[in-house]
Amino acid sequence: MMKKVTIFAAIAMTMVGCSSDELVNNSTENNEAPIAFSVEKKNISRATNLEDLKHYNFGVWAWKINGKNSLADAEVMNNYLVGWSDGSTKGYNTNGASTFNASAGTVKDHFSPWFYELLGTSEYTDATFGYKKADMDYMSNKDFQYLRYWDLAYANTNFYCYAPYVKNDAANGKEVTFNKTTGEMKFAAKTIRDGYDNTINTSYNKYDRSLSEFMYAGVHATNAALEDVVVPFKHMGAQVGIQFYEDIDGYKVEIINLGDDNGTFVTGTTDDMKKGIQGTPSEKSGDTYKKAEYYTTQGATVTFDSEAKASYDPDWTGSTSVKTPLMFAVPNSGLTEIEGLNGTKHQTIKERATSGTQEYSTSPTIYYAVSQPTDSKTGFTFHVSYRIIADDNKEVITVHNATVYVPAYDGNGKSIAAWQPNNKYTYTFKITKNSTGTTAPETPIDPTDETTRTTKGLYPIVFDGATIEDYEDGGVPETEISNGTTY
Repeated sequence: MMKKVTIFAAIAMTMVGCSSDELVNNSTENNEAPIAFSVEKKNISRATNLEDLKHYNFGVWAWKINGKNSLADAEVMNNYLVGWSDGSTKGYNTNGASTFNASAGTVKDHFSPWFYELLGTSEYTDATFGYKKADMDYMSNKDFQYLRYWDLAYANTNFYCYAPYVKNDAANGKEVTFNKTTGEMKFAAKTIRDGYDNTINTSYNKYDRSLSEFMYAGVHATNAALEDVVVPFKHMGAQVGIQFYEDIDGYKVEIINLGDDNGTFVTGTTDDMKKGIQGTPSEKSGDTYKKAEYYTTQGATVTFDSEAKASYDPDWTGSTSVKTPLMFAVPNSGLTEIEGLNGTKHQTIKERATSGTQEYSTSPTIYYAVSQPTDSKTGFTFHVSYRIIADDNKEVITVHNATVYVPAYDGNGKSIAAWQPNNKYTYTFKITKNSTGTTAPETPIDPTDETTRTTKGLYPIVFDGATIEDYEDGGVPETEISNGTTY
């Protein structure tokens, strides 16, 4: 689904459903087949393995059921932690788990990089692998976690899953619970988060936000199949990124940190807020802008039916919201190095494609944002600085602090900045000669300003008319011609 709004010449923002992560299982044919979880890459299409996102665990409730209308007849797993290991230093120490294997095998061999046996709190305390306690809760809520087996006296087992695993802390609004009667998995108000603490960590590149990307899934398994469990996760939040290309004839464009070649900023902005590309949360009414807030934490209820099909209902009651700008690093992929004046090097972005597929230069910063309310009016005023480098004489001109406003919704009611669950938002900036900004050194630059510019940044050198002045009187006096001479 494509959405377009205006930025410089244009911003095209693509929203597509995020690929689900799938966890596939293996089992051997026997009547004491253990219940196991695995990742079988050959069965995954359009999907990213959970461990590739540095998610090395997920949580699961499991109940045996008989009958179409049953949610939970007999408990199998109560908020078990299922952990992943590479068999070396990533993820969890295998700790003697009998079903562990470093790679997924056949569909029914019961060996897997994912395991839960011996990962109970009283059994597992090793934080030397991929999860460090200082960075991420990694321990189970349960004292012991025993290997479980398929029970052929029951027709099915339902698995109710979420990722990453949450070490419950109800006093601080961080907890996941499951109600076997209603099928509701509830996430407390501050459980789901964007992974970016704006009050403590002011740098956009110090924290891997993918570690906080929350997901949910339900599986209705057939016990008699004795196959390991396939868990297709959906995202509770959104993914947000930016990319660029340019369309200025005769020039290449280099995106730069705000303030480069200038360096003067509004008093009180932090060092990290002087850099990169920034989007200030703002709300527009007519021609007036005001600062706005977006949510960085969120609660939710995931409701499962008798076949473990899930519906997702976000809840922002008691959640945290901030006015802090989004801060993106300048693009580091899809660049071409060129030489400017005096041998200076410039990393230039992709040009407009005249044929074939348009390519883009992409910022490495990705936000795994919590979803926003459907009635949100918060958009973002983006601040961008860039250089243009002439193809012929290598002249360099800097455009300071160009701005554009991205609204919460487009004119058709489609989400643009009001991020919705399980959707990917990519803001595409097209740099043209109609960009806003200024080529004069600007004092100060305020990257937190919510108001957009109305004047162009690039003014062409134009020759408007050419005239020839009349000849002036040279002042030669009258002379009389006499005897063939003038004097």
